[in-house]
Amino acid sequence: MASVTIVIPTFNQMPYLPACVDRCLFQTHPDLEIVIVDGGSTDGTKAYLAGLPARIASATASPVARMQEDGDIVREEILTCPQGRRLTIVACDRDIGPTRTYNEGFARATGEFCTYVPGDDLPYPHMVEELATALIETGADFAYADQDVVEDDGRVFRRMTFPDFDFKACLADWFHLGVCKLYRTRLHRTVGLMDEAYQSANDYDHYLRFAMAGAKFVHVPRVLYGVRRHGPNRPTGQHAPARYERLLEESRQCARRARDFLQSRKPTGNPAP
Repeated sequence: MASVTIVIPTFNQMPYLPACVDRCLFQTHPDLEIVIVDGGSTDGTKAYLAGLPARIASATASPVARMQEDGDIVREEILTCPQGRRLTIVACDRDIGPTRTYNEGFARATGEFCTYVPGDDLPYPHMVEELATALIETGADFAYADQDVVEDDGRVFRRMTFPDFDFKACLADWFHLGVCKLYRTRLHRTVGLMDEAYQSANDYDHYLRFAMAGAKFVHVPRVLYGVRRHGPNRPTGQHAPARYERLLEESRQCARRARDFLQSRKPTGNPAP
């Protein structure tokens, strides 16, 4: 099975980060590298990350293993975290901005396949395994799946299903790939990392460049991810009021570029008689 890197970019997401990290650690895919990049948090994230390697290596539980013939209960101590994950933690001293936070992680990715999971989201246990299988079996460069939008208390607000890949439907009409994805890390060498001029629609721009460079996309029609909604006012993330208009404007720019690309590929001249 191919090696996979999960980049976890985070900034002041301490109420959500431990759950996100655990959802990545406990993925069913065996060969996993996790790169956590703190983009300059001031909310306790640094202390949590400083203690994370020791917790992974030593956290234990003592579940019941068996009952003896005399009725005594025997407990056996076990490590509670998966072992053998490769973990890198990058802690920045100041706010470096969202896109550079992503790029600091991507620059350290060593897996054959790569993805990122924002520090407040919840990948479902088989996400990496199923997307990696799709890449291997189809030969595609980029796999994406469907997702839930979840409230902070775990309830599902709505389900988002995406179309099978079509350049117009997924990139030119609007961004319809979602955030549950896995792709071949070599695409970073082909088109570069995220463009830091994009601070909100950085994924839209990045995957549009993948597609324009000829990457093959495959849709996995399974719900494999939970993206947090954070309530109707979205106090954090790309949909926070202070950032939402920028997200829309940067997305408009990407949609226009995608339409220009399609237009440039249309045959020119008069049809043959």
